[in-house]
Amino acid sequence: MVGVAGSDFQQELLFAFGGGDPQITIAVLDGPVDRTHDCFRGARLIPLHTAAAVRCADEFASAQGTHLASLIFGQACSSVEGVAPLCRGLSAPIFSDDRPGCSQADLAQAIVMALDHGAHIIHISGGLFEGRRQPTAELSAAVAQCNDHNALIVAGAGRDGCAALLRRCGAANLLPVGAIDKYGRLIGGGDASLHDIGIAVPGARLIGATLEGGISERRGANYSAALIAGIAGLLLGAQTAIGQTPDPGATVEAILGSATPRLAARADECQRAWIGRANVEAAAARLTGVMYDSAANSPFGFWHLAQTNPQSSDHVAFRPRA
Repeated sequence: MVGVAGSDFQQELLFAFGGGDPQITIAVLDGPVDRTHDCFRGARLIPLHTAAAVRCADEFASAQGTHLASLIFGQACSSVEGVAPLCRGLSAPIFSDDRPGCSQADLAQAIVMALDHGAHIIHISGGLFEGRRQPTAELSAAVAQCNDHNALIVAGAGRDGCAALLRRCGAANLLPVGAIDKYGRLIGGGDASLHDIGIAVPGARLIGATLEGGISERRGANYSAALIAGIAGLLLGAQTAIGQTPDPGATVEAILGSATPRLAARADECQRAWIGRANVEAAAARLTGVMYDSAANSPFGFWHLAQTNPQSSDHVAFRPRA
């Protein structure tokens, strides 16, 4: 498999299916989000007051949460443009600055709060999770609620990912996501669940928001997973656009079924990858039964064609506005 730079992959995904549907809700479980950043001006992004949120200062956890959220909800024509800017968002902090990791109790609470606020998709970042080998009854109950709601969990599946823990909790709709560099090599190791039920996605040099209004590049599974959570939201929006009921559970099969085979360095690594816009459109076709060429058939696609065309073009007029 030919490697793809993360920033190129990120750019290619912009404005697929018009940027999303406000009826679809994506929850980001990481650190608090600095919603004063210009990229969130106009975003439908709601903070949830979890236990971790009250313990967090504007430091590391918030910096990571802000970057992740911008990859999904960054608004068009802002300093950071996300893949699903029109989707509704929830920020449910699980990491804080007063401890190195996340307790299962905090994770369970954030999952339940996200579901109570209508989350169709829950993105969970990797990190240091307490009691990773044996799930608590509280976390298992929260995952059972996900199953009851048919919600999709997209988990950053780096070395410290929680996908294996969630799998032991009985998660029915679980998609672990690992990150690969431009040479196709796995970045930062991987969760054991990647091989069986996960995908690898370009995750180097992803551009996102930083605290105090800046932008920066980051790399790793958490950021690749954020892109896939956003794209899953777009896929559900494609269902609503043709009158179908959004089905997060079916999205997992559509994503896995449309993946590109990957020649992994080791037999126990993930064998599937998403590397471009064609994967998105193939997944949408599997999910809806409709063939797509979003770059050719929407005004936002015209912008995409202009962006990838070597000739200069006044493409800003084609950008969507929330």
